[in-house]
Amino acid sequence: MNKIVVTTLESKFRCYDMRTQHPVDGFAFTSEVAHRSTVWTVAHLPQNRDVFMTGGGNGGFNIYRYRYPKSRVAKHLQDGKPVGVAGSVDLLNSRVVSTQPVVGFDWSPDREGLCCMCSLDQTM
Repeated sequence: MNKIVVTTLESKFRCYDMRTQHPVDGFAFTSEVAHRSTVWTVAHLPQNRDVFMTGGGNGGFNIYRYRYPKSRVAKHLQDGKPVGVAGSVDLLNSRVVSTQPVVGFDWSPDREGLCCMCSLDQTM
């Protein structure tokens, strides 16, 4: 719970844990290289928010699972205030489905794992 995934132009995404914010360091996050090109889209599985998919400029998609750390809060070494502890992400599957970027993606709200995606080669 309380996760935000942000995609970047540098083939990466960041997964922020929004539970604890430190006044100087901000929110805890983990960064991961997802594709060898811009990461265009990200979507969490509605039935399990720990699973999410990224769509890349290489025409591929990756499915990840977020793993929570043993403790999500620790004490900051310098000021002793609470600071968040980021979890880790595990790559579950990766496929290239198009020659063009995957720019749209949506999970089915009714069927777990069923999805629809589109790319710039005009396929769905």
